[in-house]
Amino acid sequence: MKTYLKILLTFGVLTLFILVIAGLIVFFSTGFGSAPSLGGGLGGGYVAVIPIKGEITSGGCGGSLLSGPVACANADDFKNSIEEANDNWMISAILLDIDSGGGSVVATRTMTYAVKNSKKPVVAYIGETGASGAYYAASAAKRIIADKNSITGSIGVRMNVMQYYELMSKLGVNMTVIKAGADKDVGSPYRPMTEGEQEELQRIVDKTYDDFIETVARNRNLTPDYVRSIADGKLYLGSEAKELRLIDQTGSFDDALAIAAKEGGIIGEPKVKRMDSGSSLGGIFESEASNVVIYSIAKYLGG
Repeated sequence: MKTYLKILLTFGVLTLFILVIAGLIVFFSTGFGSAPSLGGGLGGGYVAVIPIKGEITSGGCGGSLLSGPVACANADDFKNSIEEANDNWMISAILLDIDSGGGSVVATRTMTYAVKNSKKPVVAYIGETGASGAYYAASAAKRIIADKNSITGSIGVRMNVMQYYELMSKLGVNMTVIKAGADKDVGSPYRPMTEGEQEELQRIVDKTYDDFIETVARNRNLTPDYVRSIADGKLYLGSEAKELRLIDQTGSFDDALAIAAKEGGIIGEPKVKRMDSGSSLGGIFESEASNVVIYSIAKYLGG
């Protein structure tokens, strides 16, 4: 009889644990749960690693049947990953894993705002390349770590205008443009660009360049004049960028991870959750919840 009661009691405890944990998993994975970040232990021991790989874009990645898919960093996906990491109480800090030469101005700015507005500390790591727009986004991070032989910098703006009117003329092909508005076809590939049109496009590029310099200066606590003096589009090695104060220190990915963990108040070795495209943070809580169940059951049965 005593054995039967003990089995029944054990079954009841197990059922209660499962129901409680299942409820907590649903609660937190649906985004309704929130709690303050805790250093180490069950809560807050994770660093979310969010990649910026390939061209920064607001749309889809390019590619063809011959080249296959091309790596790119979608700004909206990136922003959503930052927000998801901020909303998940298991995450204490964010580490950007960067290998990109930049991309769209607007997409880059979207990423920069997401980093700057993060509620949790963001650290950037530049591996192979973190130049132009990728450095723009990285500058908003609390700390920037780069491999000493990485390629960074390239602070500048470029606009490409393709023209093939001479080729069309040789082929005997003509394009007639009917427009309303004198500047409606600025940059047309079907005719030479006028001096006034080139000046107008240069004005746009210069204004974007000024914004780039001001943003980097503000994010890195430098003067605009100083940033302008080194912002001639030149590429810098990580070691050179450190001397120019464009990054905080040189080091490896593991070094950057340790710094992100420290910024997040994590005690001991951090756990890592890679936020690749389409991934979710829901599995973090499920894993930790399972550990709690196993530990609690073992403790009950053992004592």
